Amino acid sequence: MQNDFLLPTASDLRFMQSSTSSFPSSISSASSTSSTRSDAQSAPPELTQLFDAICQNSAELLRLRGRELPTEWNIADLIQAVMGDEALQIPGHLQATYYDVLLRGSSSWLLEDLSNFLDLTYNVL
Repeated sequence: MQNDFLLPTASDLRFMQSSTSSFPSSISSASSTSSTRSDAQSAPPELTQLFDAICQNSAELLRLRGRELPTEWNIADLIQAVMGDEALQIPGHLQATYYDVLLRGSSSWLLEDLSNFLDLTYNVL
């Protein structure tokens, strides 16, 4: 038996956001710690806690990999840039990311994407 899964489109996500009270009102692109924290504080507490845990675990895993962020960056902004704003609004996606980082550690998709992003950035600079 074949399972066909359909991924939600951007318009599906906008509809779910507008018609579901469990989604935060908006998580905009952040360029500073204060705006990322502000976005996180507007989210339901469980999303904020998941995001904070993802940030803490990812920062530690990057450190263990010997990777350093440029001094003007912080881990929350980097993760938000890599994951994308829409992904941060989906509780199931944050939960899956949290468990992936916990269970797979440095081989999680997020850590791979973070490392690739840092590689691209350092090659451009």
